[in-house]
Amino acid sequence: MKITQGKINELLTEPGCEHNHQKHGEKKNKSCAQQPKPGAAQGGCAFDGAMIALVPITDAAHLVHGPIACSGTWGSRGSLSSGPMLYKTGFTTDMDENDVIFGGEKKLYKAILEIKDRYKPTAVFVYSTCVTALIGDDLEAVCKAAAKKTGIPIIPVNTPGFVGSKNLGNRLGGEALLEYVVGTAEPEHSETYLL
Repeated sequence: MKITQGKINELLTEPGCEHNHQKHGEKKNKSCAQQPKPGAAQGGCAFDGAMIALVPITDAAHLVHGPIACSGTWGSRGSLSSGPMLYKTGFTTDMDENDVIFGGEKKLYKAILEIKDRYKPTAVFVYSTCVTALIGDDLEAVCKAAAKKTGIPIIPVNTPGFVGSKNLGNRLGGEALLEYVVGTAEPEHSETYLL
């Protein structure tokens, strides 16, 4: 999923937002569609919001493609699960200066294959960060190649922190689910219910 200004505007438009119905003119949608200013404390970035939205998928691995500092708050959010506990393990490519200079795509590909071999997840969510977006790593291409090799869904989550707030990241995480997961497979069996 490519993050364009049009996509961001679409996700920030909230026609059902109660407090906006009282506003007119320039102030309409201002509080809901307000873009954060660089350096301002907004309570989290888009990357953080996407992780919060998707980490509750407990039988998948969640891989952060970026510096280890971006994975620093991994344990701060939880999920309820009576089964898989894979989501409690934080995975990162731990990019360093050489990766910034030469690119991190090969490191990402190897990390996905290692996670598949060692942990046997049902899927892998791969999150971009500010660093990987700025150097231009093609997350979608790497995920597509890794999915072909591993035979499991590898879902790119293009939510570098600088694109917006945590709220926008929640929405972008949901968009990744809609684009790469929902409707891509049918369950092995389905129950028939008579009404």
